[in-house]
Amino acid sequence: MSSDPDEILDGLFHACAFAAFLEQAHARQGWPDSEATRQRAYQLYEHALAEKNGRPKALAPRPARHYALDP
Repeated sequence: MSSDPDEILDGLFHACAFAAFLEQAHARQGWPDSEATRQRAYQLYEHALAEKNGRPKALAPRPARHYALDP
């Protein structure tokens, strides 16, 4: 593990989690819901792993507005 804090986003899961956080924050126009963010992060991660391993997912990931919980 590196002492450089910027390298954490180089990891596939952390990059997907950050993307999910940003999507959910944008969809809610504020702090994202943790459960919706967690679900979206795993969905993005599974999709990215499938692409990385040469096995495209059958369904494309849905836009964040489908996962944001109503306020």
